[in-house]
Parts: sequence; C-alpha cells; structure tokens
Amino acid sequence: MILYSLHNHSTFDDGTASPEAMVRAAIDAGLSAVGISTHSPLPDEDWTTPVERMSEYRSEMARLQAAYADQINVYCGLEYDLCSVPNFVGFDYVIASVHALDAGGQRWSVDATRATSRRMIATAFDGDSDAAAQEYFRRVAEIADIPAADIVGHFDLLTKFDEPDPLYRTDSPAYRAAALEAMETLVHAGKIFELNTGAVSRGLRTEFYPAPPLLAALREMGGRLTVSSDAHEPDAIVYGFDAAEALVRKAGFKELWQFNGRSFTPKHL
Repeated sequence: MILYSLHNHSTFDDGTASPEAMVRAAIDAGLSAVGISTHSPLPDEDWTTPVERMSEYRSEMARLQAAYADQINVYCGLEYDLCSVPNFVGFDYVIASVHALDAGGQRWSVDATRATSRRMIATAFDGDSDAAAQEYFRRVAEIADIPAADIVGHFDLLTKFDEPDPLYRTDSPAYRAAALEAMETLVHAGKIFELNTGAVSRGLRTEFYPAPPLLAALREMGGRLTVSSDAHEPDAIVYGFDAAEALVRKAGFKELWQFNGRSFTPKHL
C-alpha cells in the first residue's frame, strides 16, 4: 500500500486548495507522509509561484510541519522547471520537470493545450513531431546534470493531449530512441522516476506517465520508481494509487522509493 504523496500543488501555484487543505486530505486518506511541490517561478506565468511568495511558501510549510507532526510527516518540496532560474535552498526535495521548450525563437508550453502543442509542432518544428519529441527528451535528459534534482517529473508529459488522436508518433523509431536515450542518461545519474497519475485524474489520459512501454524499459534498465498523484485538489491526493501499485507490480518492480525527510529509501512491494 502506497502511504505517501510528494508531488502536489496548492494555491501558491496552480492548485485549487491551500497547503493545509492538502495536508488534511492526505491525513484523511490515511497517508503517513505528504509533500507540496510548488512550481518554481517563471516570469509572466500565473501557474507558477512568484519569486516574492517563495519565502511565504516555505514559512507556511514549516508551520504545517510543526502543526501536524503528530499526525503526518509534511515536506516542503519544489517542482523545478528547467526554464526557471535555479534556486534549491530551503526545500526538502526537488522534482525536476520540462513544461516548455524554447524553439523557433519562442517559448512553447508542451502541456498547456492541445492547440498550443499542435502550433508548436507546426511552427517550431516544421510539422515534424519526431523532431519536437527529440528536443523535448534532450531537455529532459539535462535533469541528469542537476545534482539537487531527486525526481524526474512526468517523464513523457509532451503526450498529455495524445488521446484519442495522437500528436506524437510514440511508436516511431525516432521517438522511442530519443525517449530511451534520455531515460538511460537519467537512470545512470541515479534519478528517481515517478509514475504520475495526474493527467488521468483530470480526465486527459487513460494511461499514467510514463506510458507502459517506457515503464517496461525503465524496469529493464534498473531504474528507480516512485508514485505520485500530481494532485491539484484535495480529492485527487491519492488518485489511482491502487491501480498504480498493481501496474508497477505487473511491470516487475519489486520496490518503490520513498522520502524519509533526509533521503530516498526503497520500500519493498
């Protein structure tokens, strides 16, 4: 049974509830540990935490850690976007993610809307979705060079809007080669991958990240795995966790990696 959730958001960024409401939801769900992983600041992006609110965020998380210490372990996390200015001071753990690509003289979100993704492929990559995927996974691989990064967020996020009509040819040799090269780089760097249930909870996908073929490849490479809900509202704090545990067992994983307040340690399934 999965008793932790580290990838969650609140009203400090694009979540719908306060950090305290998310903590209470985790307690109600029977979790033993919960973290909020606020989005790192990006100028003119209202889904991220402004620089001027970061100190307030850390203070609120410290208050919650103390207030709920006898009920649940509360951790102060950061979801760092590679387009952000690096600042990892004051966080218990870091999730590193790629939400945007700089291409064709413009910054493009890879997960804002299906229309934006279509325009990015058409405009910045001359309609070549494989080229877009190659650039995305090249950027994801750069997480290997960030010592502070503990977890790789939603590895194949670019496919968020691929159902039912795919934007990317995930079975193409070019796509698969780019994904596997990035995955291998990250595995060798000791990064932990997440099985992320967030897009399914929001009705955007029917499969968790990473997609089953990539999850199988991660297992074959000996990669480390955790499970996260990427919850933006209290009701989603443990969404899909039973299905996620069954999936990782079926894929052949024998353990999941959990945070103990100082480091990540394996827990046998």
